[in-house]
Formats: sequence, structure tokens, C-alpha cells
Amino acid sequence: MIQFNLLPHREALRKFKQDQFNASMVLTLILGGITAFAIYGSLMSSIDAQKDNIAVLEKEIKRYEAQIIEIKDLKTQIDALLARQKAVEDIQADRNSPVRLLSELANNLPQGIALTRLAQKDQELTLEGTAQTNENLSQFLDNLGKSGGWFTKPELQVSEVQSLNPTGKLPVKAYKFSVKAVFLRAQDLSAPGVNASAAAAAQAASGAVPADAASKTAPTGAAKV
Repeated sequence: MIQFNLLPHREALRKFKQDQFNASMVLTLILGGITAFAIYGSLMSSIDAQKDNIAVLEKEIKRYEAQIIEIKDLKTQIDALLARQKAVEDIQADRNSPVRLLSELANNLPQGIALTRLAQKDQELTLEGTAQTNENLSQFLDNLGKSGGWFTKPELQVSEVQSLNPTGKLPVKAYKFSVKAVFLRAQDLSAPGVNASAAAAAQAASGAVPADAASKTAPTGAAKV
């Protein structure tokens, strides 16, 4: 007996292809999910590793910050010690400064000049006195400002004519003056540009010379101060 296949051939082929497509889509979704999960797991592992690294770095940063604070404290202590050392060195260098000041004033005081007042603030001097002539006063200023000396920046503040009568006879014309100058310290004279004689004098001034011995060697002209 002859049998007939009543199912449409084309419909069966279409259904087969549809089933294959559906299976491939399901397989693709499964593979995509697995891939996404693997990528997600890898990213999470990387994030966890970065968090661990950040934690280690933060710990190291805190340790270095503590060391920096210690270093700053040490630097502050070193600066304080250096400041004390400089103060001691300044005191050591300036211990003969008064004797040196009077001696240098006497050496630079020309004839016809008499000092009546001497004031000192830090290294700035104020000298007041009388001069017989303007030439004497000019010579005094030149002596104070000569290169390589102990005095710098001499500046005439006041110069007034006045009459003096020291002997009770005829009045004598004189010039009352006020001069400002800077008296260099011994260590300042060791700076570049200072001549050898001034540097040698600086070393002698900073040496351990007794005050009474220095005063004996000072010129007699210092009595005018």
C-alpha cells in the first residue's frame, strides 16, 4: 500500500532551522554570561588588590609623615643650637669691641676735633662733638669712611657754628656736629673685599686680650671721647 507524507517539507525545514537558532542563542547567552561573570570576577579581584595596595600605601604615608615630623623637630632643634652657637661666637668676637672702638676712634680723630658724646645702638654709632674748622670735620669724616677701616657709612647729621669761651677770654668760633656711622664687628671684616691689615686687626680684636692690657696699648687720643 502506498503511504503519503502529509507534513509539508518546507515547514519542517523551517522549524528545524528555528530550533537550531534558538539553541545557538541560548548557548550564546550562556557563554556571554560566563564571560561577563569571569570579567566581573577579574575586575573585583583587581579592585580588591588595589584596595590592599592603597591600604599599604596609606600605612607607609603615615609612617613617613611621622618621620617628617621628627625631622622637622630635629631641624628646629638644630636651628636653635646654631642660633645659640652664633650668639656665643658673637659674644666671643665682641668681647674686646669697646676697647677696639675707643682705640679706632682715637686713631681716626684728627687734630682740632673733640668728641663730647658717644652713643651706640647695635652697630650704629652716634658721635657728637666740636670741630675747630670745617676742614677738621671733613678730615674726620674721610678717616671714618676710608676703605678697609672699622667704620662704614659715615653721615653728617648736624653741623652748627657756635662760639666757645673756654678760657674766659675772647670767644672762639667752633662747629658743633653730630655724625652717624656703623662700627664693623670683627667677623664682618673677614668678609671678601676687606684688606689684609683690617682682617689682621679683626683677628687681633677677637683674640683673648685682657681689657686692661688693651686699654694700656690704646692711643692717648682716646681720652678725647
